[in-house]
Amino acid sequence: MDDIFNYEHPFVCTDAVLFSLRTQEPDNYRKQPEINLSILLYKRTADPYNGKWCLPGGFLNIDEMPEDNILRKLSEKSYIDDCMLEQLHTFCDIDRDPRARVISIAYMGLMNEADSRRFDGGPVWFTVRFGDNGPMEFRNAETILSEKDIGFDHCAIIRVALERLRSGIMSNGMVFRLLPEEFTLTQLQNVCETVTCRKEPAANFRRKIMDMVQETDRCTGNKGHRPAKMFRKRKEAD
Repeated sequence: MDDIFNYEHPFVCTDAVLFSLRTQEPDNYRKQPEINLSILLYKRTADPYNGKWCLPGGFLNIDEMPEDNILRKLSEKSYIDDCMLEQLHTFCDIDRDPRARVISIAYMGLMNEADSRRFDGGPVWFTVRFGDNGPMEFRNAETILSEKDIGFDHCAIIRVALERLRSGIMSNGMVFRLLPEEFTLTQLQNVCETVTCRKEPAANFRRKIMDMVQETDRCTGNKGHRPAKMFRKRKEAD
């Protein structure tokens, strides 16, 4: 058993990619609101990458499970203490951290807008703009960031999370985690198109999703628009 201590051991950390939505109300009440996909980042105050923006996370304690560690780090660094996460990928490039060999277990989480806004004042949310192959951009009302402003290999982690989100947004019900409990079909389509960056005729989209939703007995009361029926996720749509 003593032989195990003859080997160098890598450090293990966790990182969280947390997505939500931010709705920008139009300047004309007859227009539809603009929906943007947002990501949670925090600004480092220590080397390495002092002053860069990063995903929340941290080093794993010897007596701690990774899923407990990332929830603790989210609470410490971004003040979020209620979030469902799923394991995304393990990142283990040799030089991903300049201090030592560090392996990161990354997690991804989705929050609807109302839940994420409960934590406003602590976390810093950035709208993430991305294309299939182009560079990412992150912006909010105060700051615009490019990939060079992001520390470690966190841009690579974000890209993997975006691809997971894009590929699974409809197939396994991910989209419903970004929506309130009740929504219109237009809201549902807008969220899907925001994530995939692809437009689709409304009739085609509705044919695809009708077996995933169920109609309620309520309608919207938006001024300037005809009332729209409200829907909710069908229980077997998980």
